[in-house]
Amino acid sequence: MDVKKVGKAIAYLRKRAGFTQKNLADRIGISDKAVSKWERGLGLPDITYFGKLAILLDTDIDSLLAGDVIHHDKDWNGLLVLPENFYGIGADTTIYDKPLVYFQLSYFLLVGVKAIFVVGNERELNFMLSEFGNGNKLGINIFYCGSELESVRTHLNNNMNCNNVMVVYGRSFIYGVDQTRFFQKAMNKERLTILSLPKKLNVASDEVVSSISFNDNMKIVALDSSEKVYTQYDYCEVPMLFCPRNRLNEIICATDKDQFSIDLNRCRNKRLYTEVLDRGYVEISIDNPDDVVDVSNFVRMVQKACGMNIYCIEEIAWRRGMISLEELEYFGNKKRDTEYGKYILSLCAKY
Repeated sequence: MDVKKVGKAIAYLRKRAGFTQKNLADRIGISDKAVSKWERGLGLPDITYFGKLAILLDTDIDSLLAGDVIHHDKDWNGLLVLPENFYGIGADTTIYDKPLVYFQLSYFLLVGVKAIFVVGNERELNFMLSEFGNGNKLGINIFYCGSELESVRTHLNNNMNCNNVMVVYGRSFIYGVDQTRFFQKAMNKERLTILSLPKKLNVASDEVVSSISFNDNMKIVALDSSEKVYTQYDYCEVPMLFCPRNRLNEIICATDKDQFSIDLNRCRNKRLYTEVLDRGYVEISIDNPDDVVDVSNFVRMVQKACGMNIYCIEEIAWRRGMISLEELEYFGNKKRDTEYGKYILSLCAKY
């Protein structure tokens, strides 16, 4: 463990959260001299303090111990693919108290990806333009492109300035503890990595489950491969992947209407790896009206029980240091007549 690296991480997160050394010390129940000592790399917090620090500084214990909180750099761009849906479910579909795209964009913000390319039809792009513009007010940059394959290829080739790409290519709702840590673990700059999720075996006969198999090195292998690791659960793909830029063309394809799409089957027999989310994670594809109702009810229950607004994109941007407290208050005032806006303003009042 690098003591100085941990100290720099604590200092960075403390400032991002808006605490002085004394504020943080008071909340933990120690002296501000102790916090100063940690941040200068002259000592480590007692192990009993790490849990409270992780909560106060909005990170996880593993990242704090590794000093891996400024993990992200300009090497990563985001690619959000908004596929068309038979029921018209899209970026503007309301999931309880916020549009669906708030969830999708939040995945990028959680790991500090600030340059995000969005591919979708005219309706999707017009909604996002009206909602976010170029993204600057959230401390990010959003670039828009229609969904015709060759147009997207040209747009990405001309404008992406990175070595690695985080791709979100479905309407998935993901919920679980320490999401940021799992996303970071998948951000391997050397290989193409997808997220997967455990599901119980022996599912109902009318439920279609597309499972994957992997070996000890988390490389995806054929179902009949002798390398396969046998587990208690089926592991199913989550529509999110982390890709070296030079391998992006391997997974790009066209639909029967020449629209841009992502197809992992194109590289199934090549070097494809997975990062497995823990048991207890929830992932729901929002593909029909019943899914919209299910996820909306889930979000409502979680927010009611914990008092937090999950996937509040403005809060995430603020906690990740992308916008200031004053800018957060601006967003709260824009929606001050809604419960969503009142929640944002309640955060501002605390700090």
